[in-house]
Amino acid sequence: MLRFLFCALIVATPVQADKLDAFAAERLKDAVLLFDQEFRNDETGQYLDSIRLDDRNGSPLSSIAASGMGLISLAIGDATGVIPDAEIKAETTLKHLLGLNNDTDFAVERSVNGWYRHWFNVNTGAVPKGSTEKYSTIDTAILSAGAAILGNYLIDQAERDNTPIPQAALLAQQLVMSINWTTAIRDPQRGSIHLVFYGADAERPTDNVATIPFDEYALLPCMAARFENLTRNEGDATLFWHSHFGDVEELPMPQHENFTLLGKPSGNVPSHFTHQFAFYLCGDYARDPAFLDELRELKKADRQWFESKGATAGLWGLGAGSEIVFDQHNRIEKYRYGVARLGQNPNKTASPAIMAGFLPVDVTDGTQTILAELKALWDTGACRYEHENLEFMWRCSVKDPSLQVKRLEAIDFSTWMLGLATAHPNVGLEFFQDYAF
Repeated sequence: MLRFLFCALIVATPVQADKLDAFAAERLKDAVLLFDQEFRNDETGQYLDSIRLDDRNGSPLSSIAASGMGLISLAIGDATGVIPDAEIKAETTLKHLLGLNNDTDFAVERSVNGWYRHWFNVNTGAVPKGSTEKYSTIDTAILSAGAAILGNYLIDQAERDNTPIPQAALLAQQLVMSINWTTAIRDPQRGSIHLVFYGADAERPTDNVATIPFDEYALLPCMAARFENLTRNEGDATLFWHSHFGDVEELPMPQHENFTLLGKPSGNVPSHFTHQFAFYLCGDYARDPAFLDELRELKKADRQWFESKGATAGLWGLGAGSEIVFDQHNRIEKYRYGVARLGQNPNKTASPAIMAGFLPVDVTDGTQTILAELKALWDTGACRYEHENLEFMWRCSVKDPSLQVKRLEAIDFSTWMLGLATAHPNVGLEFFQDYAF
């Protein structure tokens, strides 16, 4: 297995480096435990879409994408020793997703080509009103990417230990291979991808809604091409990937001020979780120095945008999740879900989860700049949260970083965990380069 190992050149003093390493390890531990103890339903193995950070009761809705990140959290939890029964828990999750469970009444329906719905009840698998016939390609891809990472990790560990391949790894492979990935391709010439299908059997696409490079939907052709490679049947999906997505330097690179950034042909640069998900979940991107160069440029542009708005030094991160909306008198008007990107962040919300998501840049550059920024913010209490005795950093307002939002969304929070994992000696950047599909 090909590994890319990078030697870190520590630029801070040894004491500082030790403190930053300890900070990263402790925060990663709590992030993994948040997924395991707060997002996860032990009976069905599914993960909640979000949890409340106040005293109100949360929703029982699970997100299929959150379950994908939950599977990755189990792999990281196993690698770091945080979750000793990760294999058993992964088996529970995957059996319920594949309809192989016989200990609960949980059941999720899938479309004829294997696509899952975005949301369902974490206890039963029932879907909320309004989404009964709607199947999501990107959320299925995130689930499957998480399953692939978990499965490849477990197989590698079994080979190292000369032990049988765990059942959870076999179930993960079964899930990934149960999806007809090529059906997500909408137009091979334009490089467009279906966002959703309607109807379990007919799989009717939307008439006018599709996506083209570049956004998080790049994960779909990545999965499809890898699927064809594994089945030794390289065809339309492989050609589609190489024609529209595989060459990073040929992807749209709009100009934003003094930066050339990976984005859309329209000139818009998507929220930065888009680039981070593609990096962590698609092995071809994780191993590509050109994609890492784009993350490096995005990090600079992100930080500069916040500096230009007068943010506290070291506070930045253009992502998605809960945010605080202020009125014209700078009083809190409401809390809502928001997506921030360059040029579109009206409430000036910063995201330490996005900051952490850029840690692979520092890892490869041999610096600890982002960790130092996060630790400095932590020490002042900015963007700092505690829930059920677990501590973490989450979205906050540049106007007052001590104010807290009311909800924690699993999929948006995941880059906090993924990024910190790359800085951990038992995980590292090579974890994603080796195990992502």
